[in-house]
Amino acid sequence: MELIIKDEEIDTEALEELLNRRKTAGSQLDEAESQVKDIDEKIREAAKIQNSWLQYQCHDETEVIKDISSNLSINFTEAREHITKMPTEPLIEEKTIPEVVKELRVIRRTLKGETREKMSSTINHLIKAYTEHLDDSLDSIYWLRPFKKSVKMLTPNIGMLKKLYHIKDGETRQTIIDNLVKMWEADITKSGLDYGEDYTTEVKKFKSSKKAIKEILKNISHQSIRKPRQKVLEDMLVKTICNNPGITSNTIHSLLPSSYHRSTTPQTISKMLKKIDAINVDGEYFIFSDEIKKDLFSYVAGFIDSDGYITMDAKYAPRVGMIATGDRGKAFFKEMENQLKIGRLHLDQKVGENNRSQHRLNFYSQGDITKLLEKTIPHLRMKKEQGKLLQEAIMIKQNFKKEPWAKTRLEEIFKLIKWENWKDAVNKDELQKYNIQEADVIKYRENSRWDYMNAVDSIVKED
Repeated sequence: MELIIKDEEIDTEALEELLNRRKTAGSQLDEAESQVKDIDEKIREAAKIQNSWLQYQCHDETEVIKDISSNLSINFTEAREHITKMPTEPLIEEKTIPEVVKELRVIRRTLKGETREKMSSTINHLIKAYTEHLDDSLDSIYWLRPFKKSVKMLTPNIGMLKKLYHIKDGETRQTIIDNLVKMWEADITKSGLDYGEDYTTEVKKFKSSKKAIKEILKNISHQSIRKPRQKVLEDMLVKTICNNPGITSNTIHSLLPSSYHRSTTPQTISKMLKKIDAINVDGEYFIFSDEIKKDLFSYVAGFIDSDGYITMDAKYAPRVGMIATGDRGKAFFKEMENQLKIGRLHLDQKVGENNRSQHRLNFYSQGDITKLLEKTIPHLRMKKEQGKLLQEAIMIKQNFKKEPWAKTRLEEIFKLIKWENWKDAVNKDELQKYNIQEADVIKYRENSRWDYMNAVDSIVKED
């Protein structure tokens, strides 16, 4: 109120200024909302184009994923996520909807009047829901989307759709599409004919193409697309641990569906967990998901960005490391060391009396750091510059340490890494300690020897 009132009178200038500021803020908000809408529209349009392109890709699925990876400049694992997943079949008390409908129809025979009508309504709702599930399942088979009408002429059930979904090779896909087109053409042609010889010929074409498709599907066994009971249980255990890190075998056993609960014990589950490489930390289980294993270095890069460091010590020795706390961090570092096959693990390090113990996975040798940086730099975001500088320092130490400029350049790299690590810190003591100024940093960056060393190395290799 002090801004707009002077001596019990309204300060019109201050009030007008506040109104103008509010008006400006309002227009900025409108502009921001408009930009968000434009971005959302572009995202929807891009997704629409992607789906439109995808439905005409009937060659090998591996090649389709590679094309997606190349077009969107993403890695193979991320590209795989653009392939539509087949929806999970809905279950009611571990029974499929057709099984439930069959049971309800038997019960309906014993009912009369309003109760029978309610039962019929329930059955109709279930049938409608299952029909929608079949449509969604058909839509998940991206290479058959343009031929949905023809596929429905096959009167597909969920088993047939699963077989179609699991066809990954381009040759079989193309054969099925060719026969679907022939079915559609024969159906269109015969619909405009009177019954006779020509009509019979088209019916035969239709049936022949339909039979050819069913023969292909017949040769795909249900077992090849259905997971064995043991595998289903293993997947269930992995999912349970991923959703509940640090869970015990007793708790896992109590969470299993009744059919699996009866046939297992906490002891048998412990043995299975060992088989699937679950990590046991004092009776609590952790696991690396398949997504992490398939894209390990992307995950490691994320860990370095958030809870790691890339630096050089005072003697210009390269250092890379990651820090974690608690049992979960301990389990992850154990598995990460096992997967990477490099680095040195330090567990249960005490830092202060009241702090949790720390676990460190450090990389000291130039060979280990070189291997690590080659794989992680493409995925690093916050510490990419430090990684590239460390690569330059290692190359100088390995191949150019006798050059007259080597020591000076190593000192510059040391200061550049210090700058990247501390430039945003509130406390600038570390920068002041080594007298690192922003103006000097610009010059140091221009002094890079990376391209020169690579050029010399390529000439030496050719010789």
